[in-house]
Amino acid sequence: MILEEVKDKKEYRGLSDAFVSRVVHLYDGKYNIYVEKEKKKLIKEVRAKLRELYGAFRLPGYQKKEKILVQMKSWDDKETAERILSLHMSTLERMHSYQKLYARLQQEIPFKTVLDIGCGLNVFSLPWMGRVDYYGIDVNKDEVDFCNVYLKKFELTGGVRWGDVLSLDTVVKTDVCFLFKVLEGFEALERGSTEKLLKKITSPYIVASFATRSLGGGKAISARRLKWFEALVPAAEKFSLGGEVYYIIKRNV
Repeated sequence: MILEEVKDKKEYRGLSDAFVSRVVHLYDGKYNIYVEKEKKKLIKEVRAKLRELYGAFRLPGYQKKEKILVQMKSWDDKETAERILSLHMSTLERMHSYQKLYARLQQEIPFKTVLDIGCGLNVFSLPWMGRVDYYGIDVNKDEVDFCNVYLKKFELTGGVRWGDVLSLDTVVKTDVCFLFKVLEGFEALERGSTEKLLKKITSPYIVASFATRSLGGGKAISARRLKWFEALVPAAEKFSLGGEVYYIIKRNV
């Protein structure tokens, strides 16, 4: 019942039930849902958390993305891809780093298949990544469907799956798995989720990134906060580019 009421607003309808339920559980015991006033407070707080975790990344003009995609001439049309990437804060902040990022990763990991967890609109960075088999997972059905339209339109191999990755039993095995700026959000929902997620991923390489500045390129964030991750997963390489720090992790799987 709470789940349905939280999602009874357009901006939340496309979010996976498992993801929204995970957020609702953060407030277990805080409110008595059988008291109408408290239930309304719970719904308001859950929606605010969802906006913080997901909605805040959508920028003005986001709803125009379908019209922009119609104008895309080819799968590697960088000019149109940039217009789409600029509609989401995460990809906008990374946009001018894609060329250097993927060139560096291809040197370290000659990948032909990619799993992108919490992908958002990152499939539109394929013009810089190259023509690889691209698989993504995201909690928002609207973005999942939109990304799949692009893949189908240009007959690209792969697909984006809708769901909460923390609730999935298995994920596809690829040459590399991208975890771009998602792990801290997962940890905010469930402590220890990174360790659980790493056990599900069967890719021999993982590239995880974390923001070095607050949302929108604001103040610098202390690197000390990442000691937990560095202790959990020894990285083969670490480098900074744009507003992110990247860890390349090589595994025996």
